[in-house]
Amino acid sequence: MTLREAAKGVVTAYGGTYYIGFENPEIGEDQTMFTADNLKDLEMLWNDFCEENGFRKNSVTYVERV
Repeated sequence: MTLREAAKGVVTAYGGTYYIGFENPEIGEDQTMFTADNLKDLEMLWNDFCEENGFRKNSVTYVERV
């Protein structure tokens, strides 16, 4: 699913640190962590991460606030 779909009801406008679970084609289920001010910021970080590592942007399995 997309980050926006997985983040619904989890990401706040106050910022925070979030785990993003995703499907890594090399090892299966994987996760990363970002600190973001809001959903737009988190999406930007996620998109950059995907582009740098060759992951699909719609491979998100969950978003969890730390």
